[in-house]
Formats: sequence, C-alpha cells, structure tokens
Amino acid sequence: MIEYKINVPLSVEQYRTLLNRTTLGVRRPLNESERIDSMLKHANLIISAWDNDELIGVARSLTDFSYCCYLADLAVRDDYQKQGIGQTLIQQTQNVLHPKAKLILLAAPQAVDYYPHIGFEQHPSAWTKN
Repeated sequence: MIEYKINVPLSVEQYRTLLNRTTLGVRRPLNESERIDSMLKHANLIISAWDNDELIGVARSLTDFSYCCYLADLAVRDDYQKQGIGQTLIQQTQNVLHPKAKLILLAAPQAVDYYPHIGFEQHPSAWTKN
C-alpha cells in the first residue's frame, strides 16, 4: 500500500535516488548537492509517496496556497508508473490548496501527452528565462 505524506523532510540522497529512477533526473542538477538541498529546503509544499520506507514519488511545489501553486517537480519512479501515483500526488497537492488556486507546471517532453489526459489545459503564454 502506497502512503502519501505532506512536508516530510527528504534528504538530498533520497531525492537524487528517486529522480535518477525517473525521466526527470536528466533535467535536474543531480550532481550539485547544494542546489538539490536548496530546492528541497525552499519548496513550501512537498507531497511524497512511499512504499514502506522507500521514496517512490514526489510532487515538489512553491505556492502561496491561495492563488497559485507552481508544481516544480512531479516524479514517480519508473517501475511504479501507470498506477495512479502521479495523479494522487497532484490531488494531494490540490487538497492542501484553496479550492480556486491554480496549479501551474512545465511538462517534461515525455509527459506532454500525460497532462491533458488528467485534466490540465495547455496555456499559450508561458515564458521562461535562464
């Protein structure tokens, strides 16, 4: 049985291990421990999925809890995908937010077809800058 937890502290190594077992790992600075640590410390909403004591999924967000929530990372271990864990992580995230708060994310290339399937709408005017 998968257990979902809210804002349970994650170690850099737990997070790195999880992301290495997902397609998201190649797009995150996994070899930079200080950045990963900062990413975890400064996220103000982390929903994690656990199979016993193993971290198998995470939704890491930055939010004001009322108007908007940026879902920065949604990751489910490859061998646990297609079991509804990602959808449950999203639902658990939304459960903590105001009912009218918007959930915002940037889709990984491999997940671009996943999000419309679970009710997300593509927005034509999102911008990024490095």
